Amino acid sequence: MPELLNRSPGEVLAAMGRSFGATWPNPWWPSGNSNYDDCAACVSYYLFGLNSFGNPYYTYVSQIQNWGRDRGVWHDGSAGVQPGDVLAFDWDGDGDPDHTEIVVAVSPGGSVVTSRGTNSNPGDDMRDRTRSAGYILSYIRPPYLQGDEFDMASLDDLNRIVNDAVARAIAATASATATRTSAIRREGRGRLYFCEEPPPGLPQFICIFWDRTANNILYANGGETQARHWNELYYQTADTVEQARSAAVEPDRFRKLVDFALGRDSSFTNQFADNP
Repeated sequence: MPELLNRSPGEVLAAMGRSFGATWPNPWWPSGNSNYDDCAACVSYYLFGLNSFGNPYYTYVSQIQNWGRDRGVWHDGSAGVQPGDVLAFDWDGDGDPDHTEIVVAVSPGGSVVTSRGTNSNPGDDMRDRTRSAGYILSYIRPPYLQGDEFDMASLDDLNRIVNDAVARAIAATASATATRTSAIRREGRGRLYFCEEPPPGLPQFICIFWDRTANNILYANGGETQARHWNELYYQTADTVEQARSAAVEPDRFRKLVDFALGRDSSFTNQFADNP
């Protein structure tokens, strides 16, 4: 039995509901980053906040699903989904998770789900959406607190449970940052690039994940603040803002880097293949 979260499905959904109509900064994403409203960051914040797992903070849908897989609560497909389950949607049917939300309700036949989350549009758009269950790639059923787990426990048992939980929380606090950092670094981090006067339509900072095959680029539309969060808070980049500035890229090369990351320049791609 996985360790229990310290909240029930209803409490999670109610907390998310209180963010309907909220404006920036929202609670699940740092202030100053209003150009990017990450669905996994939102679900991660409401699902794991203030629990004894050391407050994992994920910004990829796959990370949340893998968390559930590691604890034996992951399910393939959509059969059996119920309120509180954390969905992974696959919009284009390629087998890769594209979006995540938490189930609010399921139709009687299970063919339609209503789920709660964000990231369909720029800015704060926390709301409920109803979709076909056919888009569900997988889901996890977190080990929520149901409210009656300790009804039959003795006082000694409760004391032991509380003492054990305190000890785990202290240990988790000491190791949480190192654990989160190493887990994300194992996935591979991106390279941060800076251009003082970028070509029209591009920000000064971009992050390219060279180990991915398509759409492997992030644009820091929020400027230096967002780029700094990538390195210092989410470990998505291998470079600091200062390192990127010291190795500033000329506008023409900056544009070529973007074209390469998007697979639009075969000659430049071949040049990088020959001279990595």
